[in-house]
Amino acid sequence: VLGNGRICPPRILFSETDHDTFTSILSMPANCPVLDDIICENRKKKLAKFQCCLKMVELLHQQGELNDHCLPYHKRLLVINDIPIKNRLFKLCDELFEKKNDSTMEKFPKQIASFPPSTTDSSNIWYLYRISIRSENDKFGFIVPTKLIELPNFNLYAASNEILTVDVAYVKTIDYDKHRHELERFCRFLFENVLDEITHSLGSILKFDIEHSSFKCLPCLLKDTEEIDDERMLSICNRLNKPVEDYSQLPDDELYTAQHLSQKIFYMKMPNGCSPKRTSDPWEHKKKIETIKTYADYFQEKVPDVNIHRDALMVEMKGISKPRINYLYSSPSDKKNDSTSTSSNQPSVYYPIELLHYAPFNIADMQFFHKLPSILVRITQLYYIEQLRTLFATHVKNYSLMDVSLMRTSVSFTDCLKTMDSTSMECLPIPPQTILPLIPLTYDSSIAMNQPMPDILFQAITRRSCGEQVDHENLEILGDCFLKLAVSMSLYIKYPTAGAGVLTNKKKIEISNENLYRLTIQNELKAYLNVKKIVFRGTKANWLPPGYTLDKTKPITHEQYTHQNAKRKAFSDMIEAFIGTFLISSDYTTTLKFMHWLGLDVIPSDGQGNLMKLPSIFRASTVTMTNDQMDRIINQFFTDRAFSDIETKINYTFQNKAYLIAAFTHPSNFANRATDCYERLEFLGDAILDFLVTRHIFVNYSQKITPGRVTDIRQDLSNNGRLAYILVACGLHTKILHNSTTLFGHITSYAGDENLFPENHSTVQYLSKDLDQWADTTAPKALADVFEALVGAVFLDSGNSLQTVWDVFEPLLRNYIDRSIICPNLNPVRWISENGGKVKNEFPEITDDGPMAVCVIQMSNGTMFEGRGTNKNKAKFDACRKAMKQSVDQQTS
Repeated sequence: VLGNGRICPPRILFSETDHDTFTSILSMPANCPVLDDIICENRKKKLAKFQCCLKMVELLHQQGELNDHCLPYHKRLLVINDIPIKNRLFKLCDELFEKKNDSTMEKFPKQIASFPPSTTDSSNIWYLYRISIRSENDKFGFIVPTKLIELPNFNLYAASNEILTVDVAYVKTIDYDKHRHELERFCRFLFENVLDEITHSLGSILKFDIEHSSFKCLPCLLKDTEEIDDERMLSICNRLNKPVEDYSQLPDDELYTAQHLSQKIFYMKMPNGCSPKRTSDPWEHKKKIETIKTYADYFQEKVPDVNIHRDALMVEMKGISKPRINYLYSSPSDKKNDSTSTSSNQPSVYYPIELLHYAPFNIADMQFFHKLPSILVRITQLYYIEQLRTLFATHVKNYSLMDVSLMRTSVSFTDCLKTMDSTSMECLPIPPQTILPLIPLTYDSSIAMNQPMPDILFQAITRRSCGEQVDHENLEILGDCFLKLAVSMSLYIKYPTAGAGVLTNKKKIEISNENLYRLTIQNELKAYLNVKKIVFRGTKANWLPPGYTLDKTKPITHEQYTHQNAKRKAFSDMIEAFIGTFLISSDYTTTLKFMHWLGLDVIPSDGQGNLMKLPSIFRASTVTMTNDQMDRIINQFFTDRAFSDIETKINYTFQNKAYLIAAFTHPSNFANRATDCYERLEFLGDAILDFLVTRHIFVNYSQKITPGRVTDIRQDLSNNGRLAYILVACGLHTKILHNSTTLFGHITSYAGDENLFPENHSTVQYLSKDLDQWADTTAPKALADVFEALVGAVFLDSGNSLQTVWDVFEPLLRNYIDRSIICPNLNPVRWISENGGKVKNEFPEITDDGPMAVCVIQMSNGTMFEGRGTNKNKAKFDACRKAMKQSVDQQTS
């Protein structure tokens, strides 16, 4: 269709001249690329009309709207020449062997399995770091072959909601060869004897090989002098299978094993009780065995190679519960304290001292060592988060990277959006009252004071499947609506003569998941995405310990240790979450610059990089007129049409009345030849309204809202019936300028429906009606279009002021939004699917108003519902709405 806009018929007028000829005047609808009237004169009326049409075809061909066969180009061809060659080459290479889509699975490296990033430096100089848990006295450390970015403090989570704060600090360089033997032995001891469930989870497919490991990091113990404590590490390693030789060597803070048991059970020594047992005591057991009379007989039979003393005091023991290993996040099921404890219901056991060995660790060491995997996971994650922070600051160039030492709080790995309405926002650098401020949305070059912090960046790269306390779904929704707004603004300014159809096609390409995936690859952001939940032990273990590598000779699969899998859409979601992150933690200008760095068309600049000016709302044909002439035309039109009534009803006075006139000019109108029609303003207003409503929900209801609920409200708002109802409720439908008898009939029929608009009701009463009645699919789309165009008009007239737009339209939307938060108006199509409904039949039908689509759906109980619409989707929506309404009415009656 010409201009990719709505189809509106042209107007041809004839007049007879004084010299026996006819003058034909061809006027095209307001959305036609050729705005000037074509005037031709001929002795025959038909030929005069033909000349006008031929001249119009020539002009449209010259402007690239028609091909050499005088047929309109397909809408995609109108924008393909603007697609950069690098983008086309990327798509060509990407789909060289197979077609790709949003559901295409991608395998990519797991970032935390490679730490630090590979280096070619083979020096023996390694870097020593100290790990301190503030509530504990032990000093742990680790060494790496390269110096790390400075890391912020972070939290671990023990049972009973206890928060453990961890500090990581650089100490000094060390000679690796000097400590190599002790460090490697200690690492193997930890992960093969203390944390052995990690390395033995999948049949020992992990093997220690620091030379070839992608995780080049070795844990160690430190002295008070910040030196590596080789002696203590050696002492701990030598505990392995060390027997207890005397009763005096049974301190209460030690753990023990019984050598005759095949199962690895750790015991604590119980205090001396009132009923001690000796090996000479009679063996107490339900099943009697003739050869076993005493405990000494029993244990001697179990372990014949060990000489059991026949009359010695035995040691009373109780088994301890399995130590916790995951401290990454708090778990509702963790109600017990993390300290080593015994079960009061578990009976004591008695062992001869000859069978007791020291466990690989004492009580204090066990508690400390089992936190090590979680500490190392967070260190590797934060390393890459800091790398990401540096990358963004370097390329956005709108703020100085904040030093981690200046960060007020530890990284908590909790949901930053849940605290948006709190008095303090620990993971954000700005107070809540300044989040997403309603200020003019401009492209100024001021330097930002705020920037994304590690917490919210971690949230932006984390998917729900990771099992963390955070995920990026809400950030993605926020970023998605701002992306649409930013691209819409840029395209509106950058292409001043393009119709709404062309702009919409350009926007679809720019914000598509395909384009966002391309930007992920080109900016090398793919590896930052977190998809899989970290599992330390068991059959689903997927965490690679430091210094270990995979034994590829084993037949067991091992990709879960080094790679992740995700659909392509997941990477697009991450890009949108990054945009949401910048929105929440910085400002609009910084966010736009970040998006510009990504490669998105969000800053309208010319070929020389200069910022383009806002295009005029006036038609090109008025360019020869003076400002005074234009003002007289606009003011006269404004007065004749009583457009001041609109200003009164929306409580806003336009500085440039042309914006208001354009917002109410339908493409079929011929009377207004001064301004554009409403299509371009509608294109912009739709994105503004979506962003403002989404912003309102996040700022005011962040703790109550879910991603699904936000999506429902956004989809509900995009329903034409919602906005059409508001426009008619305000009585603004009578101001629309159009020359379409069909549209006039539809508007009259809709506005005259007494079920929707009873007589003698006020605007307040209309807007207070049940929301379910607002979603009427019979509402003419033009009514909703005008509402969105009015939003765009106020935005541009007020100097891009989001505050002004919200002040004007929030009162009209308030009832709808508040009710949607409390009782969401469900999407009918999704509701039908979730309740067992299905499409039974679809077919076209010819009516007096033209062709219509009919859809019949069947519910699980056999009930049928029929819906109608101008296309299949609208017919299906109508049928689903009727079915859902009847079901809801029956439940409430």
